[in-house]
Amino acid sequence: MSIVDFLVSVNGLAQLCAANGQFLGVLSSNLYDQNSISNPHGMYGGSYGIYSIRNSYGLYGSQYGVYSPYNIYCLNPPIVLYQGQPVLIVTRNSYVLSNNLPVVDPELLLDVYAPQITSSIPTFNPYIGF
Repeated sequence: MSIVDFLVSVNGLAQLCAANGQFLGVLSSNLYDQNSISNPHGMYGGSYGIYSIRNSYGLYGSQYGVYSPYNIYCLNPPIVLYQGQPVLIVTRNSYVLSNNLPVVDPELLLDVYAPQITSSIPTFNPYIGF
């Protein structure tokens, strides 16, 4: 099973956790779940959320954050927990000690849980109007 297949299969079931023990959200594509990393207004999924890896100014999402997966020198990146066990490391640090856990780029992780938004706005057809 590929990493992407695994991430899809644990939608809503796995958690993201910082190395300092801070809960960073549920791996979920649910835009409305207050704990989802995909909730754009939540503290775990919003670009200004204090515990969000999407917060480019925060401890957990900036390129200099001590626990940020975007810090290419981060020695203690976030991990994905599934059924209470660490299963993935989320980082851009190519040299991180992974203890044989697979490593996933944070953008890939976020892309997997990005909600699939379909437009319900009709397209204009010049021959028949809308």
